Amino acid sequence: MRGAGPVPSPRQAPRRVRRRTWPQLAGGALICGACVAAAVWYVPRVMTDDRLVMTGTVSSSGVVALNFAGPGQIGKVNVRLDEVVHKGEVLAVEYAPDAQSVVTADKAAVAAVKAKIAQLRAAAVTDPGNAAVGHAELTAAQAQLAAAQSQLATDRLKVIATEIVAPAAGTVIAVNGQPGVAVTAAGIRSYATDTRQSATTQGPQFSLVPEGPQAVRRNGTSNTALPVVALRVSADWQVVALIPAGSVSSCQAGRRVTISVPTARLTNVAGQVQQVIPTPVSTAQGPYYQAVITITGHTVIAPMNGMAADIRLG
Repeated sequence: MRGAGPVPSPRQAPRRVRRRTWPQLAGGALICGACVAAAVWYVPRVMTDDRLVMTGTVSSSGVVALNFAGPGQIGKVNVRLDEVVHKGEVLAVEYAPDAQSVVTADKAAVAAVKAKIAQLRAAAVTDPGNAAVGHAELTAAQAQLAAAQSQLATDRLKVIATEIVAPAAGTVIAVNGQPGVAVTAAGIRSYATDTRQSATTQGPQFSLVPEGPQAVRRNGTSNTALPVVALRVSADWQVVALIPAGSVSSCQAGRRVTISVPTARLTNVAGQVQQVIPTPVSTAQGPYYQAVITITGHTVIAPMNGMAADIRLG
């Protein structure tokens, strides 16, 4: 047995290659073709869909946020939610107990000076010989009347500053204030949010801020000011959208869009591009153009100015 060669190890043994049948090759080709076709069909549509979604801001909502001219406390709220009001109607009054009494005193002073002037004029008619003295007194009284009327106008402006007056006819959509609540010219800032109990007892009657988790500051006060009264004076509202320079051609005037305002819980509202402002706006991502979009669909509520909106073309 010396002539026999060494026995080959398992590693050195030749492997038998299994030949694939034609059905297997055909199936593999079909699978590869389906994958390529799906990629060719799906990827461009995803990229196109991304280009058709834009962001914008509600710029004209038909809703007016009304606040007092200066800081203080709410004295009285004359309206309630969903109430229809008329132009010039006093909606709320700031606590200022002396303001009206001062105006009343000014009116009395004006009336007294007018009565004095009337007496002086009557005396000048009955006693012409004392005309010089009467003329001097009449001049002084007229100057006094002018000063009293000026003071009355000033004090009336102070009273007007303590009132919230409807600038136009409309419907009250939010009443965020109650008597005794502190306010500023920016709105109400004194809501306690540190505990659920305080939010229940001190919260507003109605708020445009949506339900759900809200950011809470460590000092227990809200960082967002709410208007004392929000009045909807029109059902029409607009959105200004930012368009990348490369997508301007697909967003021409007349193009139909759908708009969603998550904060106001509005979704898929029909709209139309009214115009594209030709002046570009510089942003960190490059030049953008602004498209003014009008609402063509009906909405039960109108969002507030400044709310973010999502716009989808098509």
